[in-house]
Amino acid sequence: MAASAWAIYNLAKQKLGDGTHDLDTDVFRMGLYLSASNAATLTLSTRGSVTSEVANANGYLTGGQTLGAVTWGAGSTVITRRFDSTAEIFTAAGGTIINIKHAVIYNNSKGTSAGTRPLLCTSQLSTAEFDLTDTNTLTVTPSATGIFEMT
Repeated sequence: MAASAWAIYNLAKQKLGDGTHDLDTDVFRMGLYLSASNAATLTLSTRGSVTSEVANANGYLTGGQTLGAVTWGAGSTVITRRFDSTAEIFTAAGGTIINIKHAVIYNNSKGTSAGTRPLLCTSQLSTAEFDLTDTNTLTVTPSATGIFEMT
């Protein structure tokens, strides 16, 4: 399974510029979405606009999980800034998590409810849907250049 590069949602670019997304202090979460999801539609703006999240069962909790050890710092050159995190590990427990295809990162520090949390970026984790069987893990690891770089 080869994941696609992270794609930044269109409105997230504006929110990065106007300071809505504070990459130093805001809390970001990663959720998993089914093959039927519209997660790859870059004109979406809020978590509530993304369809077909993985079911709240078998070790997965609605809303996904908080990114661990997020960094926003120097990239490969003086003018490059990199948004990065440690690998996120999802574990199936008590059953199979079915039809996974996308991961979405959103800002959990903004918005007045879960549905209004602004989106940041998305990745298609595989060219085809896949299942995470009971007790197995899915590890989503950023590339060598992080989740994204701004130059």
